[in-house]
Amino acid sequence: MNNKIKVKIFKNMLTVTKRLSIILIISNYSLAYSQKNNDTINLDPLEIVDSSIQKVTYLKISISKEQLKNESIRDLGDYLRTIPNVSGVKKGGVSIDPVIRGLKFSQLNTILDNGIKIENGCPNRMDPVSSHVEAEEIEKIEIIKGPFVLRYGPSFGGVINLVTEKPKPFEKFEIHANALYGFETNWNGQKEHITIFGGNKKIYFLLSGGYKDYGNYKSGNSEGHDTTYNTSFVKYNYSAKFGFAINKNQNILFSYNGVHGRNVLYPSLPMDERSDDTKIISLDYQLKNLSNTIKLMDIKLYNSNVDHVMDNSKRSNYSAKQMISEVIAINTGGRLELTAQIKKQKIIAGIDFENISKDGTRTMSMIMMGTTSIKKSNLWNDGLVQNAGIFAEYSTTLSSFEINASIRGDYNKATSGDTLKIIKDDINYFNDVNSQYLNFSSNVGITKKINEWLNISVSVGRGTRSPNMLERYIKLMAVDYDNFDYLGNPQLKPETNNEIDVTFKFTKANIGGIYLNGFYSLIQNYITGELLPSSVIMPQTSGVYGVKQFNNIDFVTLKGFEFGYTSPEKYKYGGSMIAAYTYAIRPSVKKYLITGTQVTGSVIIKNDALSEIPPLEATASIYYKFLKGNLVPKISFRAVADQRHTSEAFYEPYTSGFGILNFSVKYKINKYSSITAGVNNIFDRSYYEHLNRKIIGTTGKLYEPGRIFFVNLYMNI
Repeated sequence: MNNKIKVKIFKNMLTVTKRLSIILIISNYSLAYSQKNNDTINLDPLEIVDSSIQKVTYLKISISKEQLKNESIRDLGDYLRTIPNVSGVKKGGVSIDPVIRGLKFSQLNTILDNGIKIENGCPNRMDPVSSHVEAEEIEKIEIIKGPFVLRYGPSFGGVINLVTEKPKPFEKFEIHANALYGFETNWNGQKEHITIFGGNKKIYFLLSGGYKDYGNYKSGNSEGHDTTYNTSFVKYNYSAKFGFAINKNQNILFSYNGVHGRNVLYPSLPMDERSDDTKIISLDYQLKNLSNTIKLMDIKLYNSNVDHVMDNSKRSNYSAKQMISEVIAINTGGRLELTAQIKKQKIIAGIDFENISKDGTRTMSMIMMGTTSIKKSNLWNDGLVQNAGIFAEYSTTLSSFEINASIRGDYNKATSGDTLKIIKDDINYFNDVNSQYLNFSSNVGITKKINEWLNISVSVGRGTRSPNMLERYIKLMAVDYDNFDYLGNPQLKPETNNEIDVTFKFTKANIGGIYLNGFYSLIQNYITGELLPSSVIMPQTSGVYGVKQFNNIDFVTLKGFEFGYTSPEKYKYGGSMIAAYTYAIRPSVKKYLITGTQVTGSVIIKNDALSEIPPLEATASIYYKFLKGNLVPKISFRAVADQRHTSEAFYEPYTSGFGILNFSVKYKINKYSSITAGVNNIFDRSYYEHLNRKIIGTTGKLYEPGRIFFVNLYMNI
């Protein structure tokens, strides 16, 4: 089925929905902005949930579907950058890779639906986990920063839990539908999505599908900078979910999700995404009230399959050098979890298992003087990583104190069918591909309720993660920030994050909510790259300086803060403010001296910054409720400081600060329909985020889009 047919199908579905004339309702989803309970601090567009409700001592951010509807979102990774101390590595117009407090990639545990894992296919991470889920499918997003939630797998730097919509039972048979149409200028992009759901109290279902087609965007026109970037993409998705209530205490949920990308362009990478086909299947079983003590048993089984194809067919060098890579990444796993309640004590315990298999090849065809030379190489060759874990979580209330504690043990092993062996002068660089580790993680947190308005929480955690597939087995690809080919290291040690968080939360009905968080993190056995001599191995990528192999260094440190304020909901007017900052250093690192394209020596740099750490930033928003809250305009200003604390060893350049003004208005037309419209980057500012990668083959940065007008129309039957 070609793309034009798919567009027609989705547009016809929307037309049918409109002609039903019972048009639209958003009220299916209760507003997450309710401030009737003083224990909730609402940050527009974030919800900071207080520990006295959630029985947690760490900072947890929850984002509802209703909040997502009020934004112009083409990519979840892009939206996550609006959250305090969450940023993203950007390489194109979509699939931005989340970063939390300077930690990224496998240092974060990004999951789907409370436990489904997805292994990305691209070595350069043009398809992070968040790119395999569309915002229109999301019911809520939960973000926990730090190694404080161990239920969903090894947790090192934080958890991003993307929870999708589920079918729900009805007392009698009902059927409903809702739809979305959105359009953005600059990209000349549009999106459509439709959901049909219903059933009765025994059998219930949800069917959905969506389509996105965005073109190249143009940067802002200030400061004489007006550039069009090759950032177009096409994505479509569909899902089918069926629930069965066996009796009042037992139910089963079957889910199938398909997410597909076509011709997704990445100007900061050597290749683009020709296609990405992701298929996710899962089965959930839930049993309630096993006994007076055991209140709940959850069982989840899943399989995610990513077929990722990359090539350079849209690049200027394609006529002389043709490159194509295909990676198949499969993640299969499951988990069993029991929840027990003994008076004020709650215990959650369980086991989980994850099996990652990865296989990929790269084919390079050089065309010269009418002849073609073809070279094939492995990216991964039957790579396999398995992780089995056991965990327990305990929480209780003692007088004015709340206590959380958890512990986790993981057995991790890996192997590969790779034949690459590098042994030089009796040094084994890449030979024994087998490794196995026994890792332990734990944390404890205490919240002291000073009075009805003020809480103080302290959390201390230790999270350990084993090296991922790329760090263990990648073969000669430029996959990091610097200009080197990278080689895996099967004998890497696990990283361990030792972290302490201190959080103050103040909530009062006539003042609003305030929170202030400070954190300090010491990471042992930090994984980074170390240059190999040219006599040992030569690079395969043209233009790079040499080959680095992943290795451990003693430690690095990160520290920072987050601040948030939101005004009371009971007034017609209101606003919010958020701010965040992270400072990270490594005590000692080699800086390689480059002459031309050759490494000519090295020097030791003391207290060098970690690369790709976002600068200080803050966002302030104000709004006013007209027509009994049915018409709400909002204006926000985001200010980002210069980033001068950059890595000298990685030749990381400074970036300039900027300020961006956005405006939106939300209007509830009637109980069946609503519309959100606005303009982002009102003054067409030319700017780029510090974590945006440079354009491939140049020193130029990938600038953010200029002025964008957007409109989203929501309907519900």
